[in-house]
Amino acid sequence: MSDPREPYEPNPPGWTDPYADLADLTGDEPMPRLEDPSVPPAQPPASPLLTGLIIGLLLIALSVAVFQLLARDTTDEVTAPGTATTAPGDTTPGEATSTTDGTGSSTSTPDVTVTTLPSTPYPPIEPAIGVDRLKLMTNGIRVNKNDVKDFVFGTPAGEVIGRLTASFGSPSEDTGWQVSTGRWGVCEGDQERIIRFGPFHAIITQPGGQDTFSGYRQDITVGDLDSPAKDLETLSGLKAGDTIKQLEDIYANQDVTYSTDPLLGDIFELRSKQSSELLLWGPVRGTSEDDQVLGIFAPDVCDR
Repeated sequence: MSDPREPYEPNPPGWTDPYADLADLTGDEPMPRLEDPSVPPAQPPASPLLTGLIIGLLLIALSVAVFQLLARDTTDEVTAPGTATTAPGDTTPGEATSTTDGTGSSTSTPDVTVTTLPSTPYPPIEPAIGVDRLKLMTNGIRVNKNDVKDFVFGTPAGEVIGRLTASFGSPSEDTGWQVSTGRWGVCEGDQERIIRFGPFHAIITQPGGQDTFSGYRQDITVGDLDSPAKDLETLSGLKAGDTIKQLEDIYANQDVTYSTDPLLGDIFELRSKQSSELLLWGPVRGTSEDDQVLGIFAPDVCDR
């Protein structure tokens, strides 16, 4: 133990001042760097959940792009509506259509299947009947021949077309079975077959699956006029090609009026004065006395 009376030595031999290097600091010296600038900063560890989400979004985007490409290829192969043809007996799927009315509401028509029936010719049935014995009526064709029945609507088509073929020669045109658009007076969507002899068009339908004579149109604006069928006339004597004056004189005891059809233009309508029932109608070139009656049509099939 040291003697307290011995003199105090502040710095014993061998002692070194640890703050000697700080004696010259003035406060203007730069701060020492704590990290090596050449070493890039460390990145935080990636989240597995975020990585999976990004990969999933990329896969979805890729799937949508592939689907659009495939859909475009399929659309390019579809035939434009109204241009497709169907062989007899084939079945064609219809197209679903969507329309928007003025209120912005949208309606959709479901797919339908349209079947085209096979078309077989109707052989001629002798003997021939002179055109002067055949008279156009409201409900068919009067046959002024004792051994032949009238061709009223509902008569089997083979019988009527067979007789007309023997009388007028082979048909000028046979459309075969087709789906009605309403042009020939058959209800839209029903099966129809139009067989033409010169300007005379026999309208065949299939109620109950039976080929049936259901209507006619005598139209001198359609078909050749060399056929003897051009001379067909009504029971009262009106013939396509007569004048408006002749029409009004022949049917002075009935009502003859004129109107406009969206497809045919000016038309006449012959109606019963007693019941206002439509008897005959057809296109006219005008309504003055010298204008022509261009056609004589039976009432439309769809209106009966």
